[in-house]
Amino acid sequence: MITTICQILFLGSPLLLVAVAQGICLKYDLLSRLKLPLDFGKTFHGKRIFGDHKTFRGFFINTAFCIIGAMIQAGMQIAGLIPPWLPLLDYVTGWPLLGPLLGIGMTAGELPNSFLKRQLEISPGKKGKGLWGLGFFLLDQVDLTIGIWVFIFLLVQPSPGLVAWSFILTILLHIIVSSVGFLLGMRKTIV
Repeated sequence: MITTICQILFLGSPLLLVAVAQGICLKYDLLSRLKLPLDFGKTFHGKRIFGDHKTFRGFFINTAFCIIGAMIQAGMQIAGLIPPWLPLLDYVTGWPLLGPLLGIGMTAGELPNSFLKRQLEISPGKKGKGLWGLGFFLLDQVDLTIGIWVFIFLLVQPSPGLVAWSFILTILLHIIVSSVGFLLGMRKTIV
């Protein structure tokens, strides 16, 4: 179990770079030219497709910092700074594919959730009420993990246990990182 948790944490470590970069960009409104909505302001049944919070800036940051993170992982593997059991793939040869797939997967994983919320008229950052609220709270925590697994599944070929543990860890880490971001003034909501 500890081995699996460490492998998941190492695989997902580029996402910490993304969280920091996203927080800084949001706090200081950096890369504002890329703050264009992914849905180009289009609607579906009179309601925004994804809303203003899913932007090309977010997509760029997700992808760029996942690539940087994967390059760091490859460098660590080359330098022998990680034990041989830790990597779930060969980062030395796999980072050029892994980095972009992580970033694209993060972004793509959040879009269905945003679409559902816009169609149900739930504001960005809100969860809804009752069972919808609980469902959206859980989906908000794991949607990026779903997207990432879809995009890197063939590259990593995870076991069901590895996937299950990744969801548990994602929920815990998402809450912790979001709370820290809120306390530092980088987020408007705690989770």
